[in-house]
Amino acid sequence: MKVKRHFFNKLLHYPDTPVWALISTMVAIMASYNTIIRYGFSENMFSKILIAYPLIVIFIYCLRTFVTLPIVLKLHNFFPNIIKINVPVQVSIPLLVIWFNVSIMMIWFTVIHHAMYPHFFIGYIGNWIKTFFVAVPVFFFIAKPLIFNVFDLLKAKHPLIISDQANKSDNNADD
Repeated sequence: MKVKRHFFNKLLHYPDTPVWALISTMVAIMASYNTIIRYGFSENMFSKILIAYPLIVIFIYCLRTFVTLPIVLKLHNFFPNIIKINVPVQVSIPLLVIWFNVSIMMIWFTVIHHAMYPHFFIGYIGNWIKTFFVAVPVFFFIAKPLIFNVFDLLKAKHPLIISDQANKSDNNADD
């Protein structure tokens, strides 16, 4: 039991855990939203979302970590005054990451559902607008505050446990 508690405590305090939780929450919300507005709510569609959900989470995490976030950070370094003067970094970085992620995901979504969108470009623009203008408020006003507040509360309630080995070595150093 102590090992399990220590594992979950380390996981709670690991720096990427809130990011994974935020990405997972956003993927769940946006995958559900995109599927439900096009196909309605049914058990069949819900089961398809659940099957694809872990793959989409991994894909979005990799897309964000290795593609869109580095591009956004390079843009911030290349155009520092234009971006930073007009929009705070806490807003501009996530906004641009969402912009790029939605752009890439809607290409994929429009291609996969080509029967619904006989004209790719018109379908893509419609999908992009519907998704981007839902993703931004969901991220800034629901998912991000909710996830980070929950993690702050959990971290306050369950402070980081220092391993017994570190305690023993500290006690031996005091002797």
